[in-house]
Amino acid sequence: MPRFQHQYSQDADTVFELITNPDELTRRCEALGERDAKAEVGESAGVTKTQLAREVEQELPGFAKKLFKPMNTLLEREEWRSVDGRYEGKGQLKIVGTGATIDSTIRLTPSPAGCTYEIDFQVTAKVPLIRRKLESFIGDTALESLRAQHAHYARRLTELA
Repeated sequence: MPRFQHQYSQDADTVFELITNPDELTRRCEALGERDAKAEVGESAGVTKTQLAREVEQELPGFAKKLFKPMNTLLEREEWRSVDGRYEGKGQLKIVGTGATIDSTIRLTPSPAGCTYEIDFQVTAKVPLIRRKLESFIGDTALESLRAQHAHYARRLTELA
């Protein structure tokens, strides 16, 4: 199961406010070259729900070029709860029309230097014959995207300070 971790110098509440702000979610997408980003955030009974749809262009490996198009719609949903001074979330990202999903468990935990964002995720692709190759490609692409997203958030937090 792939894991990504990012250390922030800001506290968990500050980072949580940024990564669950619909304007900041769309700003992040635009900064990373993603298109037609639409974000919604709501809160009910102590649960913060985010929903983000966007178009992403990706260079495909040879084995996938005949089956998939380079421009895809991503639908991402997260549900967050505050638990004992930290934030815990569950997420799912669907790559529309590919049969691929990413299910994740997310933690935003206070640390002496600020807070740590950590995500474990599992990629599932329902494509016979190339399933494992496709899951590996999607997992690597997801890690690359997470690095870019959190580098963007770190810059934004510095700008907003």
